[in-house]
Amino acid sequence: MVFRGTGWEVALVRSLLANAEIKSYVFYGSFGTTWPWDSRGCFPLNRIMLSGEDVVKAKEVVAQYYEWMKE
Repeated sequence: MVFRGTGWEVALVRSLLANAEIKSYVFYGSFGTTWPWDSRGCFPLNRIMLSGEDVVKAKEVVAQYYEWMKE
């Protein structure tokens, strides 16, 4: 797992990963995009999963995403 968030956030980050030529898939937890939180309301269950060989590069993309969201 390299990222977790709402359905919208996961789709956005996944497109950034695809642009960086990183293959990934989305695990939609619980009821998918209509119910993206755990039973305590703590964290999103939608997760981006990928191969272990791409983790370092993917973490860089995710870090850039967080930087862009701050601005």
